[in-house]
Amino acid sequence: MSPTVLTPAADMPWSVGAPFRMRPGLSRLSPAEAGVAPPALFVRDALAAAYADGKRAVLQARPHRASFGEADPAVLQAIAGAYAAQTGVAIAPDARALAEGMQEDFVVLHDEPGDGFRARFLSVCFPSNWNPAEKLGLDFSAIHAPVADNALLQAGARGIVDMAFRQAPMLRHVWLLTPNGDLAQHPETRRARWEDALAAADAAGATGRLLDQVFFRVERQTTLPLPALRRGVFFIRVMVAPLAEVLAVAPGRAAELAEALASMSEAVVAYRGMTAVRARLCAELRSS
Repeated sequence: MSPTVLTPAADMPWSVGAPFRMRPGLSRLSPAEAGVAPPALFVRDALAAAYADGKRAVLQARPHRASFGEADPAVLQAIAGAYAAQTGVAIAPDARALAEGMQEDFVVLHDEPGDGFRARFLSVCFPSNWNPAEKLGLDFSAIHAPVADNALLQAGARGIVDMAFRQAPMLRHVWLLTPNGDLAQHPETRRARWEDALAAADAAGATGRLLDQVFFRVERQTTLPLPALRRGVFFIRVMVAPLAEVLAVAPGRAAELAEALASMSEAVVAYRGMTAVRARLCAELRSS
């Protein structure tokens, strides 16, 4: 069974903006300035044990969906060292131990002469409706080829890869709306779909809102360059909370989200599976 572990709404990153574009959105994980702590490579919080339980369940029930390739011992040691240095939590430099011990999923990329970075090891228990098995051996451009309106991503591919995996740790947030709160959303798993959310909202009668059936999902993505090893690591921390609770954290969020959804191209809406629900979501957001 896919785990559902909800992050407190106040702790959910909010990176919604309009017009919506599929863009890199990378920022450097810089040192602290003026006494303000910098963004962290890893986020370890009170949900760590629940994430470990969820990952363990996935790895035990469906290991063929979560782990692919072979990771270098030196890379695993570097990951474990970076994690301990930041969080104070020691994890054995073993692929399974790191998969369960970190709340992040991770992908190891090899910097191959004349061929660029390619994904050679993936430990992804909580994918956002994509199949990790299909990404093994691919470079950045091939990995992002299925993404709708990916021109900005593809145009900057070489620079993005150079910055994120050769120069400095980077951070970006990718937000999604989903009709279920499962952390693990493998495309082969049957779970609540948008048609289920619509049916539940309609069943509630005149007071039923689709918004109350929706979850706000964020992928907090960070990178760790390991140039001495000709490797780079991509971390994905998935966080999920009920959308209504996230909107209530700060005034104006409903209007911001409505504007972002309305500005999405038809290709992006279809890619995210929201063609049948966008208009209703926008109307409910504007009236909330």
